[in-house]
Parts: sequence; C-alpha cells; structure tokens
Amino acid sequence: MCDGGTETVSAAQMLETLLSSETTGDLLVLFHRNPGLIDTLDSIARRIGRTGNAIEEDVRSLVNLGILKTKRIGRSEVLLLDRARDREVLDAIAKHLRNLEGVEKIDNTKF
Repeated sequence: MCDGGTETVSAAQMLETLLSSETTGDLLVLFHRNPGLIDTLDSIARRIGRTGNAIEEDVRSLVNLGILKTKRIGRSEVLLLDRARDREVLDAIAKHLRNLEGVEKIDNTKF
C-alpha cells in the first residue's frame, strides 16, 4: 500500500475512481457505515467477502485519493477513513456534477 498522494486530481477523475469497481463501492459503503473503523487490509477484505489481494488495487486508489489513510500500529499497517478528505472529495464531485451541462441542481444535504 502507499500513503495518500497530494497529486491534483480533477473531480471527474475522482468520480471515475469512486465508480470504477464494485469492490471500491463496497469499501466506500463499509467505511461510511463505520467511519471509525481502523483495521488491516486482510480484515477489511474479509468484512466485504474478499481477499486482501483482491482489494489491494481498489484500496490503493482510495489511498491515492486521500479518502483512506494508512497508519502503522505496532507491526501492523492499518487503514482508516480520512473524514475531512472524504468530505472534500464529495464536495468537489457535487460541484462538478452541478456544473455539468444539462444536470439539474443537486441538493448537497443528500451527501
């Protein structure tokens, strides 16, 4: 796994990453339903019915976006939701969608 990057990513690229796979969706649902979750890659994979190897690429994408963070606790590397960055990403995507031609106004309170 790698640490969250500071590279600039467009809202369209963020949206594409978040919608890229069922696994990414499952990870987002897991962390949004359990925002205080701190666990290892393998344990998170088991929570969504997959293996660590199967989710590694999706986790890396979310870490690169900054939505998930890695942290070392003892000998283990764990993952956790970066709530502030998650909010920034959601806000950027909502703004992007509002600005698209032909898209009706989106109510931010639904995010």
